Amino acid sequence: MKLRTKKRMDYLVDITPLVDVVFLMLIFFMVSTSFSVSSSLKLELPSSHSSEQQQEAKQVIISINAKGQFFVQDEPVEDASLRRRILNITHGDPNMGVVLRADADARHNRVVFVLDTLRGLGMGKVGIATLTAAPENE
Repeated sequence: MKLRTKKRMDYLVDITPLVDVVFLMLIFFMVSTSFSVSSSLKLELPSSHSSEQQQEAKQVIISINAKGQFFVQDEPVEDASLRRRILNITHGDPNMGVVLRADADARHNRVVFVLDTLRGLGMGKVGIATLTAAPENE
């Protein structure tokens, strides 16, 4: 009488297709993600020799074009509703960062109006956007 012996089966899992799919997904997300924050407003920012990069996760961007019109997060805002619009975005948080992007040809009193409004709201983290100028040769 012949007894059957159990055969030992080795199971191999080939993970090469899985690695290929993961790399393809990684490349797709890298290509489709936008890394720069660009505005649809055409502003000519003033230049500055000293610059400091400031990037926060949540911040309010206030823009002033050459005609003196205000834009909060690229949406036009009237003078009277500027304060209310900033409060709606910040939810009254005075620690949220604010970036002021004023055109180089914007009138100074418009910039002061925004800074005065922000000070009245207690917003202390205000940055002014500029372009980095090339250092002058002396």
